[in-house]
Amino acid sequence: MPIMVHLLFSLLMSVSVAVPHQDTGTSVVVRSCAEGWDSAGPEAKKKRPKHAQEEPQKAGACIELAFPPLEIQEYLQAYTRSQQWKISQERVTEDSWTIARELNKDELLGTTKRSTSMARISWTGGVVLLRVVTVQVANGFARTVIRASFRGYGQNGDQFAQQREYWELESNNNFETSIASTLQAHFTAPH
Repeated sequence: MPIMVHLLFSLLMSVSVAVPHQDTGTSVVVRSCAEGWDSAGPEAKKKRPKHAQEEPQKAGACIELAFPPLEIQEYLQAYTRSQQWKISQERVTEDSWTIARELNKDELLGTTKRSTSMARISWTGGVVLLRVVTVQVANGFARTVIRASFRGYGQNGDQFAQQREYWELESNNNFETSIASTLQAHFTAPH
């Protein structure tokens, strides 16, 4: 009798463990981030003086994947190496990765917004500071938020204007979106 109980118990345990891991073929591995992922949090709701300028919304991209955060970060780092980007700085933490990548003139102009105040600048190149943060969220998903800030180098064509070492440029979100698309393509592709 004790052998029968042990056998029945073992059978029940193996069935209960196997059920959650069954692949129905319809599992979702990628989803959009919840609305508000890009808000600044409680600070965003503070009352400002009437004439104070509102800070522009930072550009960025967000994607949620049903993979561990470390696996996502490791893939991004491998992807960067495969692209042979010129990286001048790198910082890795448990949930984030920050790099400074050199850009040529065309890359700079393709990833930043145009400004009439900078129309007379002859651009030579720039740098993007890319910050990728991946954190675990509900239901086995990890949220990856990608933000980039740009610095452009060039010569001002206005001979009377004060010459500068660089200009801070606003992202057009192409760079951030391309990183999110790369993640989606990799993690939804059959392996």
